[in-house]
Amino acid sequence: MKQNYNIDFIYLIHSNPLLSKILKYIVFWIASYSLLMFIAHQNLLAMYSVIGQKLEINQGLPVGDPPVKFTVLIGVIFGTSLALLDHLLTKIYHRNHSLGLNILAGGFIYFCLLAGLVIAIRSASEVFSNYFIEKNSLSAIILEESGERIEYILLIYTFLMTLVISFFNQIASKFGPGYLWYMILGTFRFPREQERVFMFLDLNSSTRLAEELGHLKYSSLIQHSFLDINRIVREYHAEIYQYVGDEIVISWPLQKFQGNSPIGFLFSVQDQLNSREDFYYKQFGEVPTFKAGIHMGMVTVIEVGDVKRELAYHGDTLNVASRLENLCKSYDSSLLISGEVKNSIQDQNRYHTTSLGQKNLEGRESPIEVFSVRRHTNKYKNLDK
Repeated sequence: MKQNYNIDFIYLIHSNPLLSKILKYIVFWIASYSLLMFIAHQNLLAMYSVIGQKLEINQGLPVGDPPVKFTVLIGVIFGTSLALLDHLLTKIYHRNHSLGLNILAGGFIYFCLLAGLVIAIRSASEVFSNYFIEKNSLSAIILEESGERIEYILLIYTFLMTLVISFFNQIASKFGPGYLWYMILGTFRFPREQERVFMFLDLNSSTRLAEELGHLKYSSLIQHSFLDINRIVREYHAEIYQYVGDEIVISWPLQKFQGNSPIGFLFSVQDQLNSREDFYYKQFGEVPTFKAGIHMGMVTVIEVGDVKRELAYHGDTLNVASRLENLCKSYDSSLLISGEVKNSIQDQNRYHTTSLGQKNLEGRESPIEVFSVRRHTNKYKNLDK
């Protein structure tokens, strides 16, 4: 039973983007201010060594020392505050401005918030110093020696850290969740095999819409549709591989794959678009709809390019998923899946699957069994993740 609770907790974190962001920010700021305390500690020891004084304290910070509690406290406060602010900024500001402006504006707004928190915490530390800072401890010595300079040190350090986290947030949003670390660590500098699930998600009636709306308004439709799709990507543990015209290629690592996630993702995409029905009718005259093909299997992953680097996936799995998406119109279906994906569905009662038989797909010699999928009833609407 305990193991199930652990699994549920981990799933809750991964399935909740805001909670996941808050925890990441808390860890970042605890680590950042722990580093600052360590640097101040070493600097103080060096200073006293030069003037010949001895400190009757340990060379390292004990785990139970009050400075650690203080560092954890400000890490929790800063992390939670910034995560909530970043979540809000992403919704109302970042999506409509350039990368550089987002970094500068985000860094400035974060800094203003943190500056207020630093001053508040500094004032509180004077009132509650007996609780946070033990007399004759390392923290007490640091505060005594630093005097009023501590505010300036904290503000400058905080400003630099806000620029760092703002920069990485914006770069990560360009590469997509998880991809930035792959690139930094060079995980795929050499070809590697992975088992993954791929979905090719394409806009229905794209040619007609482009002719009716004109290229500028059509591009605006694509932009708004993709933003709505992006709202639910994290909820389904999905990774966006590519945007190709009016098509999105989405992927799931098999170890993170849950049988219903890709199928539930497509239906949630349409639910999300339908929830903004008034907006789409007013701006474009209709609500966009999408069709998709899903297949799973082994692929090769490698980092390609020099001027513009990205991860590339190769293999029959992508070809099959793409061909299934192309068949959707022929069978009047919004979703076609392979037999492998059908067999992975955990709750067979949630969806109605219809076998279309063995099909020969373009570019493949051997046929595969293809299934059309639709949702049984709306009672499963929020249970597809």
